[in-house]
Amino acid sequence: MITSKDVRNKRFEKAAFGYKQEEIDEFFAQLEAELDEMERERAESNNKIQILADKVREYMKDEDALKDALLGAQKQGHQVIAEANERAEAIIAEAQAKADAMVDEATRQHEEAMERNRAEIAKEKEALIVAQQQVADFKKSLFDMYKSHLELISSMPETFDDEEVYETETAEEIAASVAAESENASARAIKGAYESRFGEAE
Repeated sequence: MITSKDVRNKRFEKAAFGYKQEEIDEFFAQLEAELDEMERERAESNNKIQILADKVREYMKDEDALKDALLGAQKQGHQVIAEANERAEAIIAEAQAKADAMVDEATRQHEEAMERNRAEIAKEKEALIVAQQQVADFKKSLFDMYKSHLELISSMPETFDDEEVYETETAEEIAASVAAESENASARAIKGAYESRFGEAE
């Protein structure tokens, strides 16, 4: 490839009837100038190409670094999501276990309370039955006492002979005896009913 330096250093031998030296020199000077301009433009182009190549290599390095950063971020994101899901599952499982335990405890307490209520109701029913039986026994004892009083009163004679009165007891004595017997019978009946209901007094 001919350069401007080659044109500048080129020398021709002089001969008769040849070309004019001035025109040749002028043409070479013009050719040299154009070659210089072409070389300068080529150097600038080479510099630009080199700069572009450096930029491309730099971009390629940045692209690789960016890819690595994106891959790292993606992996880290997946890890964070996995850890978050694992933690969420653990929290949900713990909350479910606590809820189940609370439900079991509430159910157990409710069943215990219901059992206590049933026991108390059964106890109250038994006490009611006993009280009803005691009342019935007390009423029966009263009726028996009243019946014995009526029988005793009915057995009393309505009239007395003078001789019998003088030989046995007077009417006042008979009435006092009946009253005493009635009082003793009433006391015994009431005491028996009280002891059957409340137990024997200490």
